[in-house]
Amino acid sequence: MRAFTSHNTALAYWREHFPLDSEPGKPARISGVEKCAYKKADVLECVPETFRIPDKPIDVLLFDAGDRRWSKQISCYVWSTFVPKNAFYRVGSMYVSSPEFTFLQMASKLTLNQLIALGCEFCGTYVLLPQGNTHPSAIDDYPTRIAPLTNVDSLRKFVEKATKAHGRAKALRALRYVVEGSHSPMETMVYMLLCLPPKLGGYGIPKPDLNADIPLDEDGRVIARRSSCFGDLCWPEESLDVEYHGEVHVGASQMKSDVGRELGIEHMGWRVLTITSAQVFDADRFEVVAREVASCLKKRLYPQVLGMTEERSSLRDELNQWMYNWE
Repeated sequence: MRAFTSHNTALAYWREHFPLDSEPGKPARISGVEKCAYKKADVLECVPETFRIPDKPIDVLLFDAGDRRWSKQISCYVWSTFVPKNAFYRVGSMYVSSPEFTFLQMASKLTLNQLIALGCEFCGTYVLLPQGNTHPSAIDDYPTRIAPLTNVDSLRKFVEKATKAHGRAKALRALRYVVEGSHSPMETMVYMLLCLPPKLGGYGIPKPDLNADIPLDEDGRVIARRSSCFGDLCWPEESLDVEYHGEVHVGASQMKSDVGRELGIEHMGWRVLTITSAQVFDADRFEVVAREVASCLKKRLYPQVLGMTEERSSLRDELNQWMYNWE
């Protein structure tokens, strides 16, 4: 009997049990006729306690609606359409939904903006902190991966193959705005607040390259004390770099490194704008930054997209809830 973990249980696995450089498991070839564990005793036997979310049911996938059961410890989801290749990884006696499959499953549980944030996380190198870190700046202290779990192309190909899947249309829409290369939750938040279209709560600023490499000349290498630099949110054609500065757990050595890197970037003719968490979480102060970024990019922000619109308020609420209270 096999237990196919999905939704929040799979998401917790990819966050908590593959945070650094451990193996994700072995790809498993699964079809929609597999016999799935659905009884509480069978599921608990297949899913190690270390892979369960405290005080939350285990989410499992079934392929036969007749097997569906309700329990405080088990939540059963029925998958009645085609199961694309690479939908699961085998981890011991448990089968866990792949990052691509987890992204598609979560489309039915998240808002569009939260799904975009999840996509950026899966395509980035940070791990979102679990519930309990409520101070805004605490999110600056986060674990990281050595490489992203996936990329936009892999996510899109998987979702496109999952024909007739619930949440497929929302997932494809979200992927229009997912970017790769984010190194922190706050970089993702700054990107979304700046660049999502106004109808989703952003300012409609063109997409940047996240953590793009910026070559340095000889003097620049001396200033930065490195051969090349990366910029947090970069618009290479306009030579603009927006740098996010965390305000908690930043040591003196890291501050010196950041300053040297930014001076090296400026030496190469780039303009560097800095933003802190205090500015990000203050809508009025953030709008000043958005105006400055737009000005540098020669992008006009029309009056109707400025201020605390209903869409902007919703975006901020959704991101705050997602980044600090995920369950």
